[in-house]
Amino acid sequence: MSKRGKSGNLIGSLLFVSLLFNPLLAFAKPKPKPTPPPVSETPLQKAQKELPKDYFVVYAIVDKIARANGLDNKPWRIVVTPNYTVNAFASDTNLLTFEAGLMDQLEGNASALACAIAHEMGHHVKQHLGYGPAKQEQARKEEIEKAERNKIIAEQDAQTQALIGAGVGTGIATVGQQVGGIGGGLLQLGGALFGGASQQKAKNIEAIKAKIEQEAEINYNKRLMEISQSQELEADETGYIYSVTAGFDPNGCIAVMDVLGRMPGAQSEGSSHPAPEKRTQQINALMAKNPPETLKAKGKTSLTAKPTPLRYEIFNYQREGGGTLSGLKVFPITGTTQDDLNRYLN
Repeated sequence: MSKRGKSGNLIGSLLFVSLLFNPLLAFAKPKPKPTPPPVSETPLQKAQKELPKDYFVVYAIVDKIARANGLDNKPWRIVVTPNYTVNAFASDTNLLTFEAGLMDQLEGNASALACAIAHEMGHHVKQHLGYGPAKQEQARKEEIEKAERNKIIAEQDAQTQALIGAGVGTGIATVGQQVGGIGGGLLQLGGALFGGASQQKAKNIEAIKAKIEQEAEINYNKRLMEISQSQELEADETGYIYSVTAGFDPNGCIAVMDVLGRMPGAQSEGSSHPAPEKRTQQINALMAKNPPETLKAKGKTSLTAKPTPLRYEIFNYQREGGGTLSGLKVFPITGTTQDDLNRYLN
């Protein structure tokens, strides 16, 4: 027998002896590897899987800003439109609308988008919208009426008296006779001012009335512009504070202004928004007045105390005047009404 044959027999013999003394080895099955416990998804991971990209990005930012700044006591609604315009706006009740053009222009800069989102949230927090555009406009008209009526009448009174002649009026007009114009009644002039005037002077009177209305409209539009610009600057301030408190880069707000500054007509006179250069100057001043490190530390405390992201759901509803609106509702920290009700039912 060859050496190889002897060697094989020897190995076989040893294996037989081993099995003889350890019979369980011949029948034992390999132990299965333990199954690792399933990895649970975080709420944000779940949202990232469920939501379209733009909606997830805006939701995650709104959620963090709300929890960091104590704005999680109310629901927020988000709409992302396909309109390719560089715009975002606040409307209705806690509704934030972002258009595709803005999302595209701020692509790659989450802090810039966070500042833009916080700006729109600020419009709601500061009650710039009142109870809606219609009532806001009415409130503005009332403010203009109070500020402008007496001034305009007083300025025109001397000229009016000279044209109408003696014995017609007694000085400043009393309120009573409505004059057409802005809103069908921004200005009212007393009957004593125009009553008794001779017919030949009617044209002169109409010219004066037209001049008063024209001046009132100029002042009205100017005042509206001033109010709008003041509100935008206030929303810029809240945008900076809210976004930085939530942990985002303060230079994101500067980046937004850089984008807006490249838009056609950005520097035109008479805009409802201040010039981007002026807004940038204010943001730089805010950085010195409200250091980012201080704001971030404050926000970190709030986020640590409330680590769970806010819940959300898709909503659809019929808008007043027609049309359906779809978007994302972000619930307050208490959850849905049913969630809060359960605390009282159990």
